[in-house]
Amino acid sequence: MTPLRSLLGVFAVLGTWPNWESYFDLSRKGQKVSFIVLTLSLLPLWVVAYGIQMERAARTNTELSLPGLMPFILVVGLWLFTFPGLAYLIGMIFEKMDRVRAWTITRNWTVFGLSLLAGAAFGLVALGVLPFILANGILLAAYLGVLAADIRLAQKVAGFEWGTAILIGCIIVAVGLTFILLAISR
Repeated sequence: MTPLRSLLGVFAVLGTWPNWESYFDLSRKGQKVSFIVLTLSLLPLWVVAYGIQMERAARTNTELSLPGLMPFILVVGLWLFTFPGLAYLIGMIFEKMDRVRAWTITRNWTVFGLSLLAGAAFGLVALGVLPFILANGILLAAYLGVLAADIRLAQKVAGFEWGTAILIGCIIVAVGLTFILLAISR
């Protein structure tokens, strides 16, 4: 499986394309690759942090100060890896363990795709090509896209009914945001 094929699979699984399973490697190896890809999401998210800090420095007329690499990795990594634990827990509670692997793989690739989009926007901000306000809008759309994707993946991949999928999607995003806020407040 190529990364481009898996990124196209994100459109297939979130949309109405037939046979979305054929776009992903749903084996154990594919799950390991999806976790590597999820870890690689740290790179475009670092570009987002860089772009935001660059704009902050320009507006406050101060020097650029980036967050520490280790705190960044811990906070963002915690947010990124919250989902697999929640998916496992939800799968156990609702007796859908047979769908957890596919759900995790598709969600990892979805987050990677959305983080690439946000990272590209803030990369263009850093180059002076795109105004900050547009990149900030893209970042907000990508974050809200995670909520919409979580709802759709819970419905389509994990097999939950529409109302339950909405509740699960909201819980997943709320728990991830709670971890980020707890980490930032410390």
